[in-house]
Amino acid sequence: MGVPGELTELEDSKFAPLTTEEPSFGPPALLLLGFKAEETAKIQLFLKEMGGEFLKVIHCTEDMITCSLWEAMHSEQPNLEDVKVAQSVPRVCFLSGLSGEEMMMFIDAYPEIGLEPAVFAALVPNSADKMLGEVIEEIMGDHEMMSAKQSE
Repeated sequence: MGVPGELTELEDSKFAPLTTEEPSFGPPALLLLGFKAEETAKIQLFLKEMGGEFLKVIHCTEDMITCSLWEAMHSEQPNLEDVKVAQSVPRVCFLSGLSGEEMMMFIDAYPEIGLEPAVFAALVPNSADKMLGEVIEEIMGDHEMMSAKQSE
């Protein structure tokens, strides 16, 4: 699933294309925004089938929106069934602790889970200290620009 070259030239974009050479950064985790708690089992089964069960699954809560992305990625949620999932966020899956190649494999295989589409983003050093709410806005703005470019 390649990114068309012209998408990297969007002037207002904070988007950086993913390459297979990307080094891993951050804790091994998936931060799910806008996913329902009942989707967790499907995602965990999918991770296990891909050999990715080492990734911790974290659901975004309302509290996380005002903390840094780094803090959100380090959240402890021992019992995912008890987590009060944030309702006010778009459907985004943050990947952390994976190489570029591993992230691309996950994104390419995601449709096999049978869940609604999601926007994918990676925890990167330049967004780690930003508030999660700010990062969400940037990602969704970039996603809308890319979607508009692709439909032209």
